Amino acid sequence: MGGVIRAVVRSVERVSYGTGYAAALGLLAIAVLTMVEVVSRYVLQNPLILSDELGGYAMVAVSFLGLAYCAREKGHIRITFIVERMDPRAAGWIRVASLALGVAMIGVAAWFSWKFLGDSFTRNMRSNSMLMTPLKWPQMAIPIGFTLFALVLAGQLAKAIGDLRAGRPADHFGAEEF
Repeated sequence: MGGVIRAVVRSVERVSYGTGYAAALGLLAIAVLTMVEVVSRYVLQNPLILSDELGGYAMVAVSFLGLAYCAREKGHIRITFIVERMDPRAAGWIRVASLALGVAMIGVAAWFSWKFLGDSFTRNMRSNSMLMTPLKWPQMAIPIGFTLFALVLAGQLAKAIGDLRAGRPADHFGAEEF
């Protein structure tokens, strides 16, 4: 793989690690918010009105911001029992095809999620709760997550193509060092 591509892949991976850690902080925030809600509701007899809404937004952020990190850390479910038994070259071609399909599908999802976010900005959409939260802010996690995920998959695709050209065996799990 060329030096420029390798540098871009490393940059994307660093950003994906950052969003992965942001997702972990989101999980921590959900736990803290839930504990505060329990104390407020059952001890102080005064429930918070924002707990469910903010917890939902945090869950969306955790899910989408964690996609690229999860891909990098081999966290997504992979079914490899067939390709493990194949000729390494054939397995490499299947890996390239599946990554190309993944990049295309996630790329389309990223494109439409950016359009959706643009509509939220244009229309100044708000939640229909008492908080009237501007939805553009929690929705930002969706296109950012999809875009980073597509970029991580594209980096893995470039690596898989390079491995195939060099005659190296396919990496069935997709997380490799550059």
